[in-house]
Amino acid sequence: MVREANKTGEPFVGMDLGSAEFELDQRALDDYFAGLELSRPSTGGAAPCMLANNADLSARGGFSNGFGNLWLRQEWDFQRPLAVGATYVASAAIEDIYERRARTVVLSETTLRDASGEVAVVQRHHQSFVLSQSSGEAVLRDPKKKEGARSFEVPAGDELPSIERAVSLEMCGQFFHGRKNYHTDKEASAELGFRDVVVGGKMTMSMVGEVLQGGLGSSWVNGGKLLVKFTNIVWPNETVRARAVRTGPLADEAGRDGVVAWVEKEDGTICIVAEGSVGG
Repeated sequence: MVREANKTGEPFVGMDLGSAEFELDQRALDDYFAGLELSRPSTGGAAPCMLANNADLSARGGFSNGFGNLWLRQEWDFQRPLAVGATYVASAAIEDIYERRARTVVLSETTLRDASGEVAVVQRHHQSFVLSQSSGEAVLRDPKKKEGARSFEVPAGDELPSIERAVSLEMCGQFFHGRKNYHTDKEASAELGFRDVVVGGKMTMSMVGEVLQGGLGSSWVNGGKLLVKFTNIVWPNETVRARAVRTGPLADEAGRDGVVAWVEKEDGTICIVAEGSVGG
């Protein structure tokens, strides 16, 4: 754990990442639904829970050497539903910096509050960096040797309706608002050491959010908790399927049911494994 400020301006534990207003406007909704090729709901109700990720301020605390950086984990605590057209205030700080294998991970926490000051969503983002390298090709672990790929088994319980998509480069561009970065542009991705565009973890995680919110309804946006682990990269033109199971009452959390979600490729490779809970 790094506890002292780095005089070079690099991130440090306790670093205040400031605050920013976040408006859940029509542009955000349009890009979200078009990017995931989802039909817009015909009636009102809570906005997609994963749109809270648009307010994530973790990018303010990244290392100057962004070579090979990837999402490692994302923790979610949904306390209130998001409202279309509402304005929120996000504030964030770096909670930890730690080493994991050959990567350095920055853990930041962003809290999203509504106009009344009530907490709507808390997200804890684990972003990993390869600080020992700044050029060439980023070394990635063999998918078959990763723990999630070796040990994941479909849990028993009530499976929720799944979502399957062949993720195109056009979808990526729409989802990320037409911005040029390593999630939308091959040249930008090569500069960070990747052989192709890296389909954003935010995209595949949003598919998980759609499965959970669609299958669990208001109970999810009013108290759902989730730990998302990103286990493998998704590349453009790969087909992925987001699935989830409600596993039943938890022995150590009275009144809550367990949920397990995952994203798998056509060949069975697991891209995301997530565990959490929802009010029973």
